[in-house]
Amino acid sequence: MSVARRIFVGLAWMFVLAVAIQFLLAGLGVLGGESLEAHRQWGFVVLHLIPILMLAAAIIGRMGRTVIGLTVALFLLVFLQPLFADAEIDPDWLRSLHVLNALFIFALGQYLAQRATRTVRGMTDAA
Repeated sequence: MSVARRIFVGLAWMFVLAVAIQFLLAGLGVLGGESLEAHRQWGFVVLHLIPILMLAAAIIGRMGRTVIGLTVALFLLVFLQPLFADAEIDPDWLRSLHVLNALFIFALGQYLAQRATRTVRGMTDAA
């Protein structure tokens, strides 16, 4: 069993948790009267770093084209996310894509985590 595949699984579930935390921080910033700075910083540091590490683990663990491709897509969605929140975007309705893209990011992260978990468990059962 590949250690890189296990690392990918751990990182994928960590990413899902990190996105949930990001939603919490956004809620605190918008509805809780707190600053959005924690939401911004968490997104820039954690949510940009984990997909890069996931991609490295997927390549090293030879997770297949689909997982590698979806991990690249996840990174691209995360990369685009702060661009949708830019106050200077015109027309203004494009900023609403920030919220919709967050849903896609969460769904794709969850899918990758579940798929990788099934793959690693299947390898463990076969061994």
